[in-house]
Amino acid sequence: MDQDNQMDFNEPSVSPENDIQPVSVNSDIEQNNAVNFQQPPQKMQNNMALASLIMGIIGIVTACSCYGGLIFGSLGIVFALLSKTEDHFEGNATAGLITSIIALVLTVIVMFLYVTWGVMHKLSTGGAFH
Repeated sequence: MDQDNQMDFNEPSVSPENDIQPVSVNSDIEQNNAVNFQQPPQKMQNNMALASLIMGIIGIVTACSCYGGLIFGSLGIVFALLSKTEDHFEGNATAGLITSIIALVLTVIVMFLYVTWGVMHKLSTGGAFH
């Protein structure tokens, strides 16, 4: 093989017959990537909504101890209402409001069952004045 007939593909070649200049492809790709790949701004999380959700969950767990469900359920509702922005609730605020209402309803049911059980126990042992 002849050394003069071999082409070097690593270097751009310019032939004097047709005056074609090499084009840099990498610079066009880098410019397009800088424009196309931008992340949207992240939304800030509402801490009151998160507190409402946490209070609602704790209220459901402590619904059997009459005061726990009442206190945490009420705080959850207050925090959910305070976290309301621009006439709508965030996802955590809605979940916190729902869990807090469930905690209050469970607390009322448990309190009713305690009172009913106590009255029934007194009546079964001979009345309240025995």
